[in-house]
Order: sequence, then C-alpha cells, then structure tokens
Amino acid sequence: MNKKLALLAAPAFATLALAAPVAAAHEGSVYEGQLWPLNDSGATGSVEITVSDDGETMAVELDATGFNLDGPHAIHLHGIVDGEDVMASVCPTAADDADGDGVVDVVEGVPRYGTVQVSLTTEGDTSPDSALAIDRFPGGTDVAYQRSGIPIPDALKPNIGKLHVVVHGIDENGNGTLDLDQDTRSSLTEDLPREGTAPALCGTLAVQATGPIQTGAGGLADSTGGTASMLGAGLGLAGVALAMRRSRHTAA
Repeated sequence: MNKKLALLAAPAFATLALAAPVAAAHEGSVYEGQLWPLNDSGATGSVEITVSDDGETMAVELDATGFNLDGPHAIHLHGIVDGEDVMASVCPTAADDADGDGVVDVVEGVPRYGTVQVSLTTEGDTSPDSALAIDRFPGGTDVAYQRSGIPIPDALKPNIGKLHVVVHGIDENGNGTLDLDQDTRSSLTEDLPREGTAPALCGTLAVQATGPIQTGAGGLADSTGGTASMLGAGLGLAGVALAMRRSRHTAA
C-alpha cells in the first residue's frame, strides 16, 4: 500500500520540481519610474519601459510637465557600465555641485548616474553618438515622449533596473528659452550652453512585471500565475494520494 502511495505521489513532487523556475527571463518585462527635479527645473515626470517579447528592443513612454525651459530636452538612459558589468547608480543631488556654482552639470552628475547608454531620440539613431542631437529630442515646457523598437545594448538587457532616466535642459538666465549665446558653456561641448545639457529630471527604474520564465521542462510559465498554477496542480495530486490512503485505511 505504501508503494502505491509513493507511485501516486511521485508525479506531484515531480510537478513541484518542474514548477521551480530556473531563471527569470528578460523578455517582456515592464519597468517604471518617477522622475524628480534637478537644478530647480520645476519639472516632474514618470517613465515606463516595456521590453519586447524577443528581448531585443524596448518601447519607452515618458511624460513630464513643468519645465522652466521651453526648449529641447535631451533624454537618455544613463548607467555605469564596465564591459559586461553594470553597477547600480543613483541620481545626483545638490551636494554633487563640486565647483559650488549652483548647478549640477553633466560632468558632475556622471559619477552618480554614469554615462549615456541610450539616447531617447524621437527618430533615427538611439546610440550614445546621438546624445547631443538636440534637434531630435522633444521640446517645450511639457514633454510627452513615445517610441518603440529602440535597440537594447547587450550589456543592458539583464540590467535595465540599474539604469537611470535623465532629462536635460534647464533655464538658467530666466528667459524661458535655450540661449545659445549664453556665456556659460556646456561641460560636454562648446557648441551648446550649459542650460541645454544640465540635468533637469532624474529617476530610477523598478520592474513592475516580468515576462515568461523558464520552467525547466522546456516550456514557459507566466510569472504572474503560471508557476502558481503548476504548484497548485502538484498539491492537488498530493491531496488525491492522501485521500486514497485514508480511504484504504477506512476500508481495512
């Protein structure tokens, strides 16, 4: 009788073993973040990043309001990347204003949030090469950015949650527009004033939903319920085995 019970219960424990995920998949994950003002930009915002089902590209939706600069706002994914290693980063604060001039410029912020990894342009190239292509970034005091099919660099694929979203562009001299003749130039290039590249918003990312996970049986289970269903099936089989054992004891 114990042998029959063992044979009946075995599929239940096998199912439980199969239900244990081997590794979470990057594909289909969704990340969200709140964006907070820097350099008295007056703005606030939010961002959502959705990874494609094949894990190769992403769609980005960013909404921000209240910028004091009615001009172009370069938007980037920043990160501290060393080869294939991505380290956690943080948003800068006023304490990172190393020269004490009242503005945390790009160079002062980089040690905190890292260099540009993806340029969230409205069209064309999205690599770091387009970081200063201000004619291909959204503008205005409010920004509603949407773009899909953005390639994800290999090093970032399992590490999107370690990146920071940074929106640039502040109004330093109070005229509300990008003053190309401003005496204080960008710490990145002499072609732009500092107010065109200084960070205005920064935010961290947190995963809100994950895509399918490997079940170890050559298939996929949805992370929001598939594994739990398999676990329930296993427990159900174990319950049947227990009921049969009790029935046989009662009959004896």
